[in-house]
Amino acid sequence: MFSKVSVSVAVLALVCNAAFAVIPTCPPDFKLQYQDFSIGSINLVGLVGAGGEATSTNETLILNNQTDCKLCSSATQGATVAFLQSGTVIGQCGGAWDVMQEAIVGGEQIQLIGDGCASKMEMQGLSIGLGQMVTKIDGSGVATGSHTLASVMNQTAANSAGTMAESSVVLAGQLSSVSGGPSTSGQATSTLTVGTTQTQLDL
Repeated sequence: MFSKVSVSVAVLALVCNAAFAVIPTCPPDFKLQYQDFSIGSINLVGLVGAGGEATSTNETLILNNQTDCKLCSSATQGATVAFLQSGTVIGQCGGAWDVMQEAIVGGEQIQLIGDGCASKMEMQGLSIGLGQMVTKIDGSGVATGSHTLASVMNQTAANSAGTMAESSVVLAGQLSSVSGGPSTSGQATSTLTVGTTQTQLDL
């Protein structure tokens, strides 16, 4: 006689589920500042015939300032620009005189500053284009044209990682003049181009 024994083995499977919690971190808080300016100016002065005088002047003053301050960072930038364009003709005893002037000026500033120890960047640039032509044909007299421009630009940025600063000072001028007596002619032409750029990047 055979005896049959059945053995049941219970297998317990233990499955462990691991849960991972992703804790979001706050990205660095960046601040952006941007400002620009532009000047476009044309000046024409003329005189024909008997004695007389003609004068024309263009003037501009620009003051740009920006400031952003937080607990862990600060940024400041400013630009001051003074511009003068002037033409004068004084004639006697017939003849013709004229002054032609043109100016194109543009500038910009940008700052990108991160709080704490994050990166920071500064950039500023200025471009100047000045041109004038002074002409005298016959007659007695004088014709004069002048341009004067002064620009001061500053930037400062600071956070926990340090401080950066940059500045630019530009002085530009033109003076053209023609004079003489009867039966004389003359012409003076001048052009001036100036460009400056500054960039700082702290990673």
